[in-house]
Amino acid sequence: MKLSYDKDADAMTISFCDELIVEDRELEKNIFAGYSSKNKLVELQLLDISSSDDTWLTVEMAAKVLDKSTRTILRYIQDGTIKAKKVGKEYRIYPQSISEFAS
Repeated sequence: MKLSYDKDADAMTISFCDELIVEDRELEKNIFAGYSSKNKLVELQLLDISSSDDTWLTVEMAAKVLDKSTRTILRYIQDGTIKAKKVGKEYRIYPQSISEFAS
């Protein structure tokens, strides 16, 4: 897993493998997932990082990125393995926490 930031594009990318991306899917506003021809998640890209308040991932998105269940992600948050911020009744996870966890 590799985390990178493109200053010119103001985008953060979390790459999971070096496969070719053949399809991009918008998960939420300014958050895209790139998939290979085998429908494998290749990268996650967050756009307009510096001007957005929505740079956080949801528990569901983190579960998909890490290929874990949402219950497992919540357990990781509760025991401090993954750092998250509680917003109302939901948690928001900074992409850097996901990258640190996966490495």
